[in-house]
Amino acid sequence: MSIAPVAPAFAGVGEAMDMARAALGYLAAADATRLAAETQAECLRTLERTDAISTAVRASFLSAFTAGKGYSADADYSARTWLMHRTGITRGAAASHTAWAKRASTHPRIVAALAKEGISESYARAICQWTDRLPEKFREESDEFLADAAARGLGLADLSAMFAEMYERARSELPDEDPARGFEDRGVRLETTFAGAGVINGDLTPECAAVLGKVLDALHSHGPPVRPG
Repeated sequence: MSIAPVAPAFAGVGEAMDMARAALGYLAAADATRLAAETQAECLRTLERTDAISTAVRASFLSAFTAGKGYSADADYSARTWLMHRTGITRGAAASHTAWAKRASTHPRIVAALAKEGISESYARAICQWTDRLPEKFREESDEFLADAAARGLGLADLSAMFAEMYERARSELPDEDPARGFEDRGVRLETTFAGAGVINGDLTPECAAVLGKVLDALHSHGPPVRPG
């Protein structure tokens, strides 16, 4: 029988954050070129698990911060603007963080899987975007099923095929498609940087991603190579 790891005891949240920063600072200062490939690989794997936990923690804290309107103390009108003004991140990053804060209540099983290091952030986000298309009564069970499959090592293609079967079974109970349904965290953002250069990022539906792919392919065939950012 496996035993869940026991979280280390800290005097408080502040001490825990100080320790986390100190640990990451130690790794940042380490000379990775002097380490064995096995050590480098283990560090990379652990960092992905750490990123998953960090996503779950941020979702929990930001959800509570938003519900309590903590941002109003700094004269900001939303959690997103507070993040941009007070933590020095871009609009796109703030949108990604607030999307996870919403998922803390709409996808609790996925956030729990992140906290337990059972799934990566990118896989978790993909699963949430898929199951958002299901009737709400099927969502939590589907989230748990797909998260468990990911924890067992299934790749994104296999998970996508599993969701496709779920979606087909649930289609009879889906309402007529609303063009605005489930797109709260979808969109494309273009941010200009130095000398007018631009950075584009966003979350797209499968249909929109397919169209964008065709546009990029067309640009590639009629001009200089288009490289993904």
